[in-house]
Amino acid sequence: MLFSTFTLEKTLLYYKGGEFVAHGPWRHRRMYHKGDYELILCIKGPVYLQINDQRYTLQPHEVLIVPPFTTFYGYQDSPADVDFYWLHFFSQHKEDTVNSDEDIMTAEVKAKQSKKRKIFLPMYFKLQDYEEATILIHQILSIHNELSFIEERDYLVSALLIQLYKSYFNRPDASKDSTRINYMKEWIRANMSSTLTVAGIADRIHLNPDYLTRLFKRYTGMTTLQYLNHVKIEVATLLLVRTEMPIKQVADNSYFNDPKVFMRRFKSEMGLSPSEYRKSYNLIHLNNPHVDPQIPIPKRIADSIDYIPENGDIPE
Repeated sequence: MLFSTFTLEKTLLYYKGGEFVAHGPWRHRRMYHKGDYELILCIKGPVYLQINDQRYTLQPHEVLIVPPFTTFYGYQDSPADVDFYWLHFFSQHKEDTVNSDEDIMTAEVKAKQSKKRKIFLPMYFKLQDYEEATILIHQILSIHNELSFIEERDYLVSALLIQLYKSYFNRPDASKDSTRINYMKEWIRANMSSTLTVAGIADRIHLNPDYLTRLFKRYTGMTTLQYLNHVKIEVATLLLVRTEMPIKQVADNSYFNDPKVFMRRFKSEMGLSPSEYRKSYNLIHLNNPHVDPQIPIPKRIADSIDYIPENGDIPE
């Protein structure tokens, strides 16, 4: 399994990004990455992509990282509609690619505390808690292009990779408690449409409610009730940035019985009202097969990294 290093002693540098939507049949055109990484998070697929000699079938909630200096294209048509976020960025360090067994790499990452701020990410993986990554990507892509916001994007891209790193390597181990909590988290997400209570959840796995809350606090940093509300707010944020639903309908579809309670809890957790949140994070670049931006490398990136040639299509 291929892993890439990302050194975060300096921030990653945001280059360009957006959301791509196409109606099938569609195939990704041939490109060449000359110095930038591209992170793709699939929303609707499959998307058939090839990096050099390696082929990938990207399904919803899967992530593909395209490394620099590689040929990249679609190897067959996607028959139905596709939708994915794409994000280009540069590292201010020369990174490495490591071929390692997944279990061995996971054990090494958990056993070692590197003095350098370096993380590892697989080039292709399934994202378990995709909601957080989706929201963070949308925030990155929604920031205006004015100079005063550029540094914020760099930090958010770095934060995104840290979030992906933590999500991937913090998968539960085989211990009884962590496996039980992971099961309960998935069960809660699958049953959010029901009226859930801490007592009812505890009864599901035959635990005392207080003990269940202590377990949740240990493994998630939240109480059971806080986690319930957190999942509801995650659903709401996705609906706000991905749909045009009225606020009341967002509240209903986020499993809040009272819109006023929804408004109060949303602002408490997110720091903005639902309307303010939607307005802040709805200005992203949308592209399709007929609109494909070729953006010159910004001078601030070229000045920071002296080994990257001009970016563009595959050379003739």
